Amino acid sequence: MADWRPAGIEDLEPAAWEALRDVGTVAVVAGPGAGKTEFLAQRAAYLLQTGLCPWPQNILAISFKRDAAANLGRRVAARVPEHAGRFTSMTFDAFTKGLVDRFAPALPPDWRMTDGYDISTASDTEVGAFLNGIAHAAPEALRWEVARFQPNRFISDVVGNYGLLEIVPADADADADADAVSYAVREWWRARYLRSGKAQLDFVMLNRLAELLVRAVPKLSRALRITYPVVFVDEFQDTTSAQFSFLTSVFGTETAVTAVGDSKQRIMGWAGALPNAVQRFTDAFGATSYSLTWNFRSSDALVSLQHVIARRLDPTAARATSKATAEEGHDPAVLWTFSTEETEAQFIADWIARDIATSNRTPADFALIARQKIKDFEPLFREHLAQRGIRVRNDDARVGKLALQDLLRSETTHLLIGLLRLAHEPYGLHTVWQNVSTTLERVHGATDDDVAQHRVGENLTETTIRLRTWLESHPPSAVSAADTLQQVLALIDGTALRRYVKATTPGEDFDLILGAFEARLETSIGLAAGWGEILDEFECAEAVVLLTAHRSKGLEYHTVFFLGIHDRQWWALGRDLPEGTATFFVGLSRAAHRLILTTNRTARAGPIAGLFTMLAEAGVPEIAHG
Repeated sequence: MADWRPAGIEDLEPAAWEALRDVGTVAVVAGPGAGKTEFLAQRAAYLLQTGLCPWPQNILAISFKRDAAANLGRRVAARVPEHAGRFTSMTFDAFTKGLVDRFAPALPPDWRMTDGYDISTASDTEVGAFLNGIAHAAPEALRWEVARFQPNRFISDVVGNYGLLEIVPADADADADADAVSYAVREWWRARYLRSGKAQLDFVMLNRLAELLVRAVPKLSRALRITYPVVFVDEFQDTTSAQFSFLTSVFGTETAVTAVGDSKQRIMGWAGALPNAVQRFTDAFGATSYSLTWNFRSSDALVSLQHVIARRLDPTAARATSKATAEEGHDPAVLWTFSTEETEAQFIADWIARDIATSNRTPADFALIARQKIKDFEPLFREHLAQRGIRVRNDDARVGKLALQDLLRSETTHLLIGLLRLAHEPYGLHTVWQNVSTTLERVHGATDDDVAQHRVGENLTETTIRLRTWLESHPPSAVSAADTLQQVLALIDGTALRRYVKATTPGEDFDLILGAFEARLETSIGLAAGWGEILDEFECAEAVVLLTAHRSKGLEYHTVFFLGIHDRQWWALGRDLPEGTATFFVGLSRAAHRLILTTNRTARAGPIAGLFTMLAEAGVPEIAHG
């Protein structure tokens, strides 16, 4: 163990080494650019390669976003391919849904489903109507309290914070002992679940059922702890009451839990994220705390700016140490002021075009980030950048029932597009071939079998030849996206792929992914001529990306334009100043070398003034353009 060295990187910072070698339960505070994904991958490699997590036991990694879970899984597979099959990376929702789907018959009798369930998330309006209805019917002593529940917080804070009883009490008994919370939660479950016909469940309710399941079935709880003696939880600052309760119930004892998070990046309070989640974890699990202070993303000047905002969120925050190489010849951070949105889009489009022309940068090095309503920025920027031959990809755009970002980061999408690329371009795509082959090995359970891996390789060769023949005889003008998708699925055994997705990412709806894939492919066919151009259009990899600060979390770009630092974008800042400031912190910390913030000439009074005060304190210059 003393001789173990990191794989794929030169070294770790001292605090990361200490946290990595601590085989107990740890809380790791990792700010922007700290390399938390790499740290978790190296910790997994250390535990698996040294035998501290011995075969046949596995490591479970829980993330909050599908792309983060997939990214961590790919990182571990690249670092320790021989142990990739023993590392399970999925979202919290996928994990809890998978438990309910597999073990629902073991639920206590009062909670067993008879007709299955549909995923259905109630809107705030629907929750409000429900609360109004039960308030009128509630026992008189409870009516005022029930009426005070906020529809937008009821599911996350009330339903999600309530542990289900194994035996559902009869109405008379329940009413006699009920308080407002238990009464409202009971009525919610009666309306959505404890009824005839299909149940209507959201992911908070699935979490509560999963927690009841492992609490009521000790054998299942023991089996989970034996299978996963090591658990990673990423982005812990976004943990909800329901998720914290579940984690405590299942892995609160006998499990080495690693929680990684940063309270300064807590931007999911609106979705029920707990205040001080990392500290609560440290207290509840008796965890040892470590702080990573190296920043591998941002230049020193940008780290200084980040620290000004960080101190507003946490006065005790230590200044990070930049490990990134600084670039000369430009302001690392600047605030641009524009008189009109048209002037802003035109100026920035010109600026990006000139920068690309005079450097080795590509459109993918630039991001346009905003607080919200990103679609409001798209038309003008798309128009002006297109005039200069530069594409824009709106990662918030809906494709079928998915956001484009979620579709493009799906492992299923990577596989299908990879197969089409290999069929269209038979040579020069070694990395694509390797990625597709690795995925197919997992789909067909061949990761630990040399003979089976060889068979997968031979089948892939045959598949690409047959698909190439099909593409050559079916030009895009004469075929639909649906036909193309069905042809690919038929050649690779779509049924096996469906089983694989259900087993590895149970929270991911395979049909939903296919529907979004087909919709995106259909649009791409309509915008391009040949198959190569269509695949380029589908992925739109070489494009300036347009996304919200929430969707930018975990990503990085050479140059970030943080658009709309004004009241129209930040109108809700006063409602939750800490979370709004954290969103500001997340958005601006995506920049590696250049941060350009934009605003208009409206008044800067009220809560928005605080953002400009922080920029001034950090010495960010302001320049007016038109």
